[in-house]
Amino acid sequence: MIIDRIIVGPLQANCYLIADPDSQQGAIIDPGDDPQYITTMIDDHQVEVVAILCTHGHPDHIAAAVQVAAATGLDEIYLHPADIKMMAESTAPQLPSALKPLLTEYDEGDQIMVGDLTIEVFPTPGHSPGSVCLTIPPALFTGDTLFDSGVGRTDLPGGSSAELQASLRRIVAEFPPETAIYPGHGPTSTLADQLASNPWLADLR
Repeated sequence: MIIDRIIVGPLQANCYLIADPDSQQGAIIDPGDDPQYITTMIDDHQVEVVAILCTHGHPDHIAAAVQVAAATGLDEIYLHPADIKMMAESTAPQLPSALKPLLTEYDEGDQIMVGDLTIEVFPTPGHSPGSVCLTIPPALFTGDTLFDSGVGRTDLPGGSSAELQASLRRIVAEFPPETAIYPGHGPTSTLADQLASNPWLADLR
């Protein structure tokens, strides 16, 4: 499996390319900004992008999704329905007209095939109501649920500290310590590293 990361936008969000080297098919996770930078990454790997996947609906993780969809010829952008609802009901203009018809819901247990890779959806509400992690063992793409030495904030609309704690407990219960953590911001780590050092996981060690 190929995993590449670029850092995009003023909030320094991670945008990932995952690819199956045999089929040369790939997926983009969290196209948050700098669409030309993202398409350059795609071109560098010479892959056919077959899916655009968003861990949640905040602008720093989805703002370039429409442009990347146009560049790759896709007509679907995957997002959890709770965040689609949150964006639609917000008083701020969070659901651009060009994005709305492309949004495709995915939820618990749904699987996205990328060549011979199977990406499974693992909902982890808390940072936003529709936050998800995306798992391709041994990798877990955690969005803004879990960072190296931190977690996502819960004081934004739709956030919930209780739900975030429940999501963290579920991650620890269901994934082995050697799981590689690819967060929405900051460096890669492992679940074992986070259990050893992340203060937000202190009660789960």
